[in-house]
Amino acid sequence: MSFLVFCSFEVGGLPFKIAEVLNRHGLETYYISAAERRRGHDTTRFHYGRRKDPWDLSTELGRFLPAAKKTTATLARLKNKYGFRHCFATGHKSHLLKESGLSYKYWSFGSDLDRRSFRPAWPAGHPFFTAAAIYAFWALNRRNVLASIRNAEALMISPYQLDAYNKVCPGKPLFFLPHLLPVGDYETLLERRAENKKEIGSRIQAQDFFFSATRHFWAGAKARLADNKGNDIILKSFAEYCRLAGRSETKLVLVKKGLDVGNSQALARDLGLSERIVWLEEMPRGDLDKYYQGASVCFGQFGTPVLTYAAVEPLGQAAVCVSSYGRAVPEVPFYKEPPPLINSQNPEEIGRKIADLMRTPKNHLDLGYKSWRWAKDNCSEERFVKSFLEAFGSA
Repeated sequence: MSFLVFCSFEVGGLPFKIAEVLNRHGLETYYISAAERRRGHDTTRFHYGRRKDPWDLSTELGRFLPAAKKTTATLARLKNKYGFRHCFATGHKSHLLKESGLSYKYWSFGSDLDRRSFRPAWPAGHPFFTAAAIYAFWALNRRNVLASIRNAEALMISPYQLDAYNKVCPGKPLFFLPHLLPVGDYETLLERRAENKKEIGSRIQAQDFFFSATRHFWAGAKARLADNKGNDIILKSFAEYCRLAGRSETKLVLVKKGLDVGNSQALARDLGLSERIVWLEEMPRGDLDKYYQGASVCFGQFGTPVLTYAAVEPLGQAAVCVSSYGRAVPEVPFYKEPPPLINSQNPEEIGRKIADLMRTPKNHLDLGYKSWRWAKDNCSEERFVKSFLEAFGSA
């Protein structure tokens, strides 16, 4: 008996990391990615490099992904060879698992249930035949997304997705897995935080800095999409903090990633922040840790109220974090204890709370400890593996 982690959307390389951790903890687990790398989307390779792990069976599908019928036959063959019994899946090709005789539980990564499950809007602004082709692709993809969600044994969603869930698959069982983090020793972490604050601060010429790794996706029509990251709220909150802090020379460090980097840079100019912002190139997940550690405050996302890794990863590094996850919904499995972050979408409120914390070092340190303690209790590898076995069965 073994587990299978299957993805046709890599979700920041996290399915690969899940398979790695399960294997490290003695659970025989295999990984198959059916993501369309020929389009340049290979977040697993970007974050974790060119590895050749014996449990990664993705090459069985070939360099260029085969048609659905051949993929189904390959999955059926691998099922017989490796004895897959429980499958954790995400992405619009997950329905192929059922067609190959494999039952699975499905992780909704966001826009699959929020947007792609519903009738697409006509893509205005394109020539007719281009728009027709885009619309047809969306419509076809929607059918596969719906099949992947509806054919699953159970579904993992965020609380804000409850309305979409009730429209697409009401009554389908729900399950929950915590975020997965490497959470180290607190005293060692404090030393690293001091070292990285000094090293990065010296490099960017700032005594303190705030940090956000969130992809820039917020401007224009994108503000109405569930994938809206609310980067404008980050900038407006920082502007409010700067106003309240007066002579503070704190800088904001952002990652140059996403369709709206230019819009964020324009908003920063309008807010008079250009000289206070440092832009970094996109980096692998592991390289973010030193910025989480060195930052006095980290920002998650603020468009759609959801708890993402952009907020949870800083918590694991004992950082003070600001993000918007809305509220828990009793019908949707979630953490029993909410994370100790500043949960708001209001720039004035966020700026004021950050200014208060920065003026009271003890409160700032206490909140950082609570962040680490919450991550240790809820998101460690051991906690994740235990939750996985509870969700998928240990037999």
